[in-house]
Amino acid sequence: MQPFPVRRLSGMGLLACGCLLLAVAAASGQARQRTTSISGVPALDPPTEPVVLYSNDVPRIRVVPIVTGLSHPWGLAFRRNGDILVTERNAGALRLIRDGVLDARPVPGVPEVYKGTRLAGLMDIALHPDDDRIVYLTYSRPAEQDGRRGAVIALARGRLDAGALTEVRDIFVSEGFGRGVAASRVTFGPDGKVYMTIGGAIRSRTTGLRAQDPGEHVGKVVRLNDDGSAPADNPFVGEPGYLPEIYSMGHRNQLGLTFHPEDGTLWASENAPQGGDEVNVILPGRNYGWPLASDGREYTGVRVSDTPWLAEFERPEILWWPSIAPSGLTFYDGEHFPAWRGNLFVGSMTVGRMQRTGHLERIVFNRRGEEMGREWLLAELKQRIRDVRQGPDGYLYVLTEEDNAALLRIEPARAFTGLPGSVQPHRRLREPRIAPLPAAGWTDEQRALVERYAPDGEPGNALRTLARVPALADRIFPFMHYVANESTLSPRHRAILILRTAWLAQNAYLWAEHAARAADAGLTPEEIFSVAEGPSQERWEPFENVLVGLPDQLFGNSSISDETWGLLLEEYDLHNLMDAVATVADTTTVSILFNALGVQPDEVAEAELPVDDVAYRVVVPAREPPLAAPRVEPVEGPGLRVSRTLRRHPALADAWYTNPGYVMNPERSGLTPHDRELLILRTGWNAQSVYEWAKHVGSVGRARDHGLDPHWIAQGHDAAGWNENERLLIDAANEMYRDTTVSDETWAALAERYTEHQMMSIIATAARYRKVSMVLNALGVQPLPDDERFPVLAGY
Repeated sequence: MQPFPVRRLSGMGLLACGCLLLAVAAASGQARQRTTSISGVPALDPPTEPVVLYSNDVPRIRVVPIVTGLSHPWGLAFRRNGDILVTERNAGALRLIRDGVLDARPVPGVPEVYKGTRLAGLMDIALHPDDDRIVYLTYSRPAEQDGRRGAVIALARGRLDAGALTEVRDIFVSEGFGRGVAASRVTFGPDGKVYMTIGGAIRSRTTGLRAQDPGEHVGKVVRLNDDGSAPADNPFVGEPGYLPEIYSMGHRNQLGLTFHPEDGTLWASENAPQGGDEVNVILPGRNYGWPLASDGREYTGVRVSDTPWLAEFERPEILWWPSIAPSGLTFYDGEHFPAWRGNLFVGSMTVGRMQRTGHLERIVFNRRGEEMGREWLLAELKQRIRDVRQGPDGYLYVLTEEDNAALLRIEPARAFTGLPGSVQPHRRLREPRIAPLPAAGWTDEQRALVERYAPDGEPGNALRTLARVPALADRIFPFMHYVANESTLSPRHRAILILRTAWLAQNAYLWAEHAARAADAGLTPEEIFSVAEGPSQERWEPFENVLVGLPDQLFGNSSISDETWGLLLEEYDLHNLMDAVATVADTTTVSILFNALGVQPDEVAEAELPVDDVAYRVVVPAREPPLAAPRVEPVEGPGLRVSRTLRRHPALADAWYTNPGYVMNPERSGLTPHDRELLILRTGWNAQSVYEWAKHVGSVGRARDHGLDPHWIAQGHDAAGWNENERLLIDAANEMYRDTTVSDETWAALAERYTEHQMMSIIATAARYRKVSMVLNALGVQPLPDDERFPVLAGY
């Protein structure tokens, strides 16, 4: 993660326009209308099935309901054992979620809460960082003053024991009686202290002035020891008239509190009446001005203050106009969304007092900590968002604020069943699934094939295996020869790319063959081993370090980033770059084919695939959205854009199209068009190849003509309507994309239905179109304007 320092911003430049994300319809039945609504916009139940939505820097997100049926939840906390604890404000209940199931029985032992007003009750929860059995709860504690019933904000501490909260006692009770309309958040800081907001300074000309009163806690952030006492180093300790717990003052009603994961600063969201909602960086001893300086208006429309800012007060870090009713907030620093690292996520309950406008707001900063943009997420769900937290698993978790509320998890919407490269070395086949053909069994056609590709009379295991289907061998070996011997790349660079890809794909055959050749290309034994270890600025000079990382990106993302493309162009011409992409793509294809067939290294091979002693590193940035413009312009003339793009490099194109037509010709491959297009399209979906998908749904493959529904293919194994055979082909395509092989279980099931020739064609089809997808994506080959694009899936 790139750290960024926090900078104070001046003026109104923070009011950057939020970006509305592209709307996607929710799955049928997962957002049905309720029978009642408090405005003209129908209320929606939270989703009960996963929903896929588009966003800007992450192409698609998947919103997964963990549980529904919560009643006005307020805060949540994660235990190390996987349990999730959720507070329910109105009910004054603490709920337990275990293994994705909401316990029907609230956790006993919660203190009695004041329920005399709608916004009072049980609020936030925090767990002690050293012992997550110790629970801290903020709540509205019943109180009386001058015969009036009301509440004060209190902090209770208890211990979870056998499913109940025990040893519960109030360790801090605030000074400041009220009607109960006072929000409170609590969190532990990096210093081990407890930080807690106390709201309630709602009306600017009455209760609002309490935020400036140092003799009470209303409108303050307090800092406590874990036993509720005031730390000796608090900013106002010893100041006459000041309560020692006060850390900052001049706040209205703060509904979010979080620490920045990089610099440890404390950030808080604050509700204004109409306009002027804020996020502040909370500094010790500072005054934030409410109600003497505010950008907001009263509910009557009158300005809260004559000026939005006075020199003696801190300015907000972020402002909203109109109000969004900001709630919980968190910074993201997880691994699942690299493009979101350092972004601030803020829950919104309503925008401009318009119903059903709640959303999750993403705020983007530059490296200087200055705001660059905003994006609305989850707006389609029409839910009030009460809280957002990053879970220990690196996903974002969101609580909605409704009668029937939900805990939602936000995760990437992956197009495949898992990331490529998950194959483990011990899963590599040690025996062939299809044995090399002995010379005694060769036909004249096979003998001619061997003479063509092994003129020295010593065919290896790969050639003798593919010789069982000569037409397939004629399709594979010419381009293999081009990549290994005839491309515009230097022998050294060819070796680096082939070896790195073979290691990523865990293909022992290609590693053994090309490790032997790498020495002749100038690689030392140490460098060959370093190829397996991956990119390293210490071991490789800058350009070769980029080159070592190129297979990681293509293998992991089926494309390469703009940054990598630009770095390669600093030393490569267009032909070099196209050859580099093709080298990785073809080596991936051949690795899949050889892995799945079980092609073993030749007996003369000496170099073994490094496994046990390799410090495996893969450097793969987040997959970028598909290119909207070509990186390599197609030549003018007739033909498909893919062939005209490859013709920018005539030698590459000639090798690419040598002996064409195996996969697309049912007489050669033995596969029906239905099975072929199922494999091609599922591979294209996994690789997110827009062009490949468009052509095989449309003019080239005509999937629908062969009884295929593109939506089902995109949904994968679990789509309704597949028969068992079709599901097996989907599984095989997924496994080849993810693991560069086919599992024993899937192989055995397919072998019961297909001939040996067809089995080899199944592998070859998915493997080839992995290569095609990688090249199409990296070169930016564009579909035609009227071509069919990817379907938008709800629930995937």
